[in-house]
Amino acid sequence: MKKFVIISFLLLGVLVSAHAYGFDIKGLKPTQPNGVFSSFSTATNGPGIFSNEVELEECIDPTFYRITTSIAYGIDDNRELLATVPFRLKREQNGFEDVSVGLKHRFVEERGLLPSLALLMTVSPPSDGSDVTTNGRYGGGLIASKKIGPFMAHINAFYFSPFDKTLKSEWDMLLGTELSAANNINILAELSIRKSHFSNRFDFMEGRLGYRYRPLKYLYTTLGAGYEFRSRTPELRFLLSITFVYPYKEPEIKRLYEEE
Repeated sequence: MKKFVIISFLLLGVLVSAHAYGFDIKGLKPTQPNGVFSSFSTATNGPGIFSNEVELEECIDPTFYRITTSIAYGIDDNRELLATVPFRLKREQNGFEDVSVGLKHRFVEERGLLPSLALLMTVSPPSDGSDVTTNGRYGGGLIASKKIGPFMAHINAFYFSPFDKTLKSEWDMLLGTELSAANNINILAELSIRKSHFSNRFDFMEGRLGYRYRPLKYLYTTLGAGYEFRSRTPELRFLLSITFVYPYKEPEIKRLYEEE
């Protein structure tokens, strides 16, 4: 298992030299079920747990396709390593976008009215000379998760600084919610607000809606659609992802026994 994880991260590193910039920057993304679509939860994979997600994305106006591979590996009970590799398909402009790697660390557990809190640190290594990427960036931010009745809510606030000084810093705000509709089905909703590397103000606002279905204990499928409210491209996107979690471990059930 450890050899497989090491090989996966090495392969991701090799892909850094290939790149292409899409109409929006994918960046680091969570693997299911530790997030919604792009918003992270504070949950992490347990020690030695590996998850691999493949997402198919169709964007409209302009139309292009993207295949994104994401992996996450649990270091211990509160930390996990993550990596994301997006590949864009658009006529003769096919190619890899910037690879992103990161570390998530949960430092506060949910208690009473207080949410759980986690830090996310991420970096995209510089690409070699193309003017259609950010040529690398670094950043991170804060993640908060809280169970509110039947809902699980997540708030993300991220900042990214590009290595290319001709670009501007990016600010991301993500609000995600999950509703458990059945034992193996969750309804997902998300709002993404962004000030991109090309603007001095928040120029992107997209709402996403979908569901997550777990047909097997170690398998998650997610289907969703997003609409951009500020008419910034792309205006519409459809998402389909499949996530494998290995090895699957049954949750521990703690029982309390009263002495007679």
